[in-house]
Amino acid sequence: MDCFASVCNDAKCHAGGKTVILRGVNPEESQEKRSFASLKMTSKRQKAAFTLAEVLITLGIIGIVAAMTLPTLIASYNKQECSVRLKKFYSTMSNAFNLATIDYGAMRYWEFPTTQNNGPQMSKFAKTYLFPYLTGLRECGDDSSGDSACFVYGNKIFKQGLPAVYIFSDGSCFGLNIGGSNEGAGNIHIYYDYNCMKGPNEYGKDVFEFLIRWYKYYDQYTFKAGGYRVLNMTTREELLNDCKNAQGNARGECAALIQYDGWEIKDDYPWW
Repeated sequence: MDCFASVCNDAKCHAGGKTVILRGVNPEESQEKRSFASLKMTSKRQKAAFTLAEVLITLGIIGIVAAMTLPTLIASYNKQECSVRLKKFYSTMSNAFNLATIDYGAMRYWEFPTTQNNGPQMSKFAKTYLFPYLTGLRECGDDSSGDSACFVYGNKIFKQGLPAVYIFSDGSCFGLNIGGSNEGAGNIHIYYDYNCMKGPNEYGKDVFEFLIRWYKYYDQYTFKAGGYRVLNMTTREELLNDCKNAQGNARGECAALIQYDGWEIKDDYPWW
């Protein structure tokens, strides 16, 4: 009998009106195997799936871990960005002054501002010895000659009432003011905010001070991070102590500590 030409169902083969039991096949056993295989597959599907409670618990754990680690990661990123920007600004300004000496001679021949809070004098100095050697920079003037809105915003950031404020195309900005000075000696304070239009606009975090110090009679000129208070500090312990105890805009002088550490913000830096 040819069962291949007949109708077969499980262990039985129907051909020519007769039913033949296929050898070696137990109909009941075959049914049991199929039922077991079906139950096994269903079990695997159930194990592969997650309940809503399990998903919520997992998301909760992820949220807790993120809440614990995210602030640390953000602070680390901000410190890295801060140190890189400070180093870049220092290098950019130093390069500008060096180039200016080629065109105008040594700094003892330069015309420094002599009157504190004098906008025209400060602006003239910047346009003569800085602007030609800096790219992507514009002045925020307090009159029709400049961007008054930028000037007001810049002074709001620096809280200094600076007579001259400038902004780079990368979003950083700085302000200039003359300290106590005369024709022979003096200081120019430079306040730099590396992200200007963004927050937090706080000294020691994104706002820092730099200083130009000159003695024409002794032919001595200094450009460095920090302000007048830290000018003569020579040890890291002095700078760190001053930075930790600084208040208000004096925290901007913490830039001297960062420069001392090779433009790196170390773990003991008081990141208020």
